[in-house]
Amino acid sequence: MNKAITDGAHLMPPPFARALSAYSSGDGTPGSADIEGSGRLVTGDGDFGTCLEITKTDGTQSLRYKGETPLLPGCYLRISARIKAVSGPLPAVRIGGFAGGAEGAPVPGAQTTGPSLRLPAPGVVVEVSAIVGAGLRIGVDMIWGRAALYGHFGLDVTGPKGSVVRIESLVIEDVTSSFLRDLVAAVDVRDFGALGDGETDDAAAFEAADAAAFGRTILVPRGQFYLGRDVMLDAPVCFQGRVLMPDSATLQLKRNFDFPTYRAAFGGDVMGLRKGFQALMQAEGQHSFDLGGGEIELHEPLMLKMAQPKSDSRYRKTVHNGQLTAVDGPGWEVDTTMAEGQWTAEHPTLLTAVANVEEVAVGAHVSGPDVHRETYVRATDTAAGTVTLSMPLATGSAKRRLRFSRSAYLLDFSGIAALNNLTLSNVQLQGNGVASGVMLAPEGTGMRLQDCTIQGAKNRALTSIGSGCAHLVLDRCDVLSTRTEENDAVAINLNAEGVRLLNCHAHGPHLFAHIAGQGALITGTHMQGAAGETPAVILTEGGTACVVGNHFQNCTLIVGNEATLSTPPGNLFS
Repeated sequence: MNKAITDGAHLMPPPFARALSAYSSGDGTPGSADIEGSGRLVTGDGDFGTCLEITKTDGTQSLRYKGETPLLPGCYLRISARIKAVSGPLPAVRIGGFAGGAEGAPVPGAQTTGPSLRLPAPGVVVEVSAIVGAGLRIGVDMIWGRAALYGHFGLDVTGPKGSVVRIESLVIEDVTSSFLRDLVAAVDVRDFGALGDGETDDAAAFEAADAAAFGRTILVPRGQFYLGRDVMLDAPVCFQGRVLMPDSATLQLKRNFDFPTYRAAFGGDVMGLRKGFQALMQAEGQHSFDLGGGEIELHEPLMLKMAQPKSDSRYRKTVHNGQLTAVDGPGWEVDTTMAEGQWTAEHPTLLTAVANVEEVAVGAHVSGPDVHRETYVRATDTAAGTVTLSMPLATGSAKRRLRFSRSAYLLDFSGIAALNNLTLSNVQLQGNGVASGVMLAPEGTGMRLQDCTIQGAKNRALTSIGSGCAHLVLDRCDVLSTRTEENDAVAINLNAEGVRLLNCHAHGPHLFAHIAGQGALITGTHMQGAAGETPAVILTEGGTACVVGNHFQNCTLIVGNEATLSTPPGNLFS
């Protein structure tokens, strides 16, 4: 918006000769003293004609226009005056103003004075000026922020008492166009009060820029812009600077909801993915997050969290179109610890009195006496000293000393209590032998992997540490192992009911699927193992699964916990 067009009649104060009573020797607010007590009109001046003459009697002699000059968001005003010294000591002059906010209150923190200029000699005319605006722009002398609604503008005469000065007039003009790079294409968040200092909350300024965009792009210039709460922007955004936000706050970008934009906004791959996913999983967010089609290199696991405790199961959300690649380094090391706890048959998934429970990580694989093959840590309670497991322990000793090995996953949802209706589509996860693939949330339903590839996973391709795999679907997915050893090589484990493995391809010296839930469906899948009767699928619940139309190549199917080989009809074993 341009004040020169919309509010031009309200910008220019009246000449001194026409309305001297419109000026104050105070701050210009109602009730402040008139200028007539310290100034007088002079006619016939050789430089100014009719002008205002002020004799300096105070340390700072002020002149303010009593009228409320509006300062709209995104606009910049230039206040200027021509002035000269007449007699007495030479003073200094500067532009000054009262920053008025809601209900006439002064705006805290507003810069109310401009640069000071010393008058060089009696009779020499100089111009003093300052630019006022909301944003931190080069050339802006008085930054008032978004809270300022209007100003009482004028000038101050400082220095020794006894000096006499004459002022031609007070000029207020709109110079907004001088500060906007492209008035048609973009709106700059600084024009609406954003400071970009990494500390001041610029959320309101971002929202004001969005409201004023009207189809234009929002520009976030260089700097660090702190947003202390949820922000939703309808207009497209161009990020040159970086956004900082608390973990509990989300940034919703309605027009360019994609990973490249979030990477630019948050200054890196990991934080860009985290905040993009966080925004995706909000009920009011977009339904599809585009990874941009490129390769995203990760040097550490992507630990995903949500601002809300649980995802909203009413909406299916999708992450698609990209590749996550693990880059070898210390971020992928397996964390292993030994811990001892008490166990009872009444609570077969609970270990109590675990002294070093803080060293046991959620998602750790559990091994030791009487532990089922695919058992994981579902939850820990440091205060209570307990560890909750995904599978019950077999009957045995009451005291158990177990090994807990926490692998590093490219996508790790274990920090989310429950994750519902999330789809990964056309996503390739490249573990490169150093990282595992996907760890699911402890609870949830409706997870889908469609047209995805998990390749080179170090220990696991997909891991369920609880019931977060309920009704999971793997459709047209490839699970390709590059491992040469067969010991502990498991692609996926699933614990809950209703999982479906459809039209997939599994290749490598690994156990493709360990399924403990009921009602599993496996169809159209080609499983290729090493020579001999290497197990490809273990169905611990036996006859509750439907396995039909699959090709088992150099591998077998095991049904039940007693490791019974099975060749169900309707499948090809070769």
